[in-house]
Amino acid sequence: MNLSTRVLRISMLLIAASVAMPALAEESTLKEGARDVGRAVGTAAREVGEGARKVGKAVAEAAKEGAEAVKEGAKEAKRAAKSPEK
Repeated sequence: MNLSTRVLRISMLLIAASVAMPALAEESTLKEGARDVGRAVGTAAREVGEGARKVGKAVAEAAKEGAEAVKEGAKEAKRAAKSPEK
C-alpha cells in the first residue's frame, strides 16, 4: 500500500468517526427525549384516570339518589292505589 492510499484511508476513517460521534450523541438525546415523553404520557394517563374515577363516583351517587326517588315514588303510588277514594 502506498502512502497516498494510507492517507486516504485514514482521512476516510477520521471523517466517518467525526460523522458518527454527533449521531451517537443525538441518539442518546433522542432516547432521553423519548423517555421524557413516555413519562409525560404516563402522568397524563394517570391524571385522566383519576378524573374519570371521580366522575364515575359522582354518576354512581346521582344514579343511586335517582333510584331512591323512583323507589319512594313507587311506594307512594302503591299507597295511593290502595287507599279508597272519597
